[in-house]
Amino acid sequence: MSPRPKKLIEVSLPLEAINEACVREKRINHGHLSNLHLWWARRPLAACRAVLFAQLVDDPSSCPDLFPTQEEQDRERRRLHKIIKDMVIWESSTDESVLNEARWEIACSIARRKQEQKENKSVAARGGGVGQIVNKHFP
Repeated sequence: MSPRPKKLIEVSLPLEAINEACVREKRINHGHLSNLHLWWARRPLAACRAVLFAQLVDDPSSCPDLFPTQEEQDRERRRLHKIIKDMVIWESSTDESVLNEARWEIACSIARRKQEQKENKSVAARGGGVGQIVNKHFP
C-alpha cells in the first residue's frame, strides 16, 4: 500500500491572503444576520473554506508522476494557492465558477487516490503480495 499522500495544508498555505480575507469578512458583515449575536469563538468562513480545501487536496509533491521536478511542483502549488485566494474572498462564496474550480481539484485528488487503490488491489489479485506492491511504489 502506498504511503498516505501529503495534503496541501501540510506543506503550504497562502496565509497572508487568508488573514486579509478574514479581517475583511469581519468588517463586511455589518447588518448581516450573523452579527445579531457575536459568538465568542467565531470562525471566519474564509479561513474555514481555505482549511477544508487544503485538507482535501493533495500537495503536488505527492504526485511525482504528474509533477516530477521541484519547479513543476512549485508552479502547481502556486496555482492551487490562487484557487484558495479566489475562494476566500467573501463575494466568491456564491460564485459558481470559483466553487466549481475548487470542487474539480478536490475531485481530482480523490480520483488519483481511488485509481492508486484500484491498482494496488489488482496487483494483489494477480497473486502479488505486499512485497510486489512495495516494490512498485518504492523501486
